[in-house]
Amino acid sequence: MDIISSIKQWTEAALEEGYFLVEAEQKPGSKKISVFIDGDTGVNIETCRLISKVLSEQLDELDYGDGAYYLEVSSPGVDRPLVLQRQYPKHVGRELQVKLTGNNEITGKLKEVTTEGIVLLLKDKKKGYKEAAEKAILFKEVKESNVLISFK
Repeated sequence: MDIISSIKQWTEAALEEGYFLVEAEQKPGSKKISVFIDGDTGVNIETCRLISKVLSEQLDELDYGDGAYYLEVSSPGVDRPLVLQRQYPKHVGRELQVKLTGNNEITGKLKEVTTEGIVLLLKDKKKGYKEAAEKAILFKEVKESNVLISFK
């Protein structure tokens, strides 16, 4: 079993209810291991610290690597796309940019999340989101989704 698979297992075992693993990655040739966790209502620094401690202990017990490694445990942050269906509900009411499998892009306000997909409100140039048309998108049609941050 490779180290990333082990890290995923250790992380999932250590997380409390309401939290989940989004991704774990190590770029080839890099000493940096990145672990991204999230929660149904967000994630705090204390949870990241606890998971980092658990993973560090496991890696030290394994005597991982030829030298020092750098372990980073954090929330995915706004610059990373939504990867799991479980990440969507806490973003209801926010604007998303959704790239579809056919390379089309749709921007809209997330209105609803279902087991099969999402519903976006499409912005009208004059009316904004008042009386907005709705667009249902199946998760299998979504290539990538990003939350758009507004500084208004």
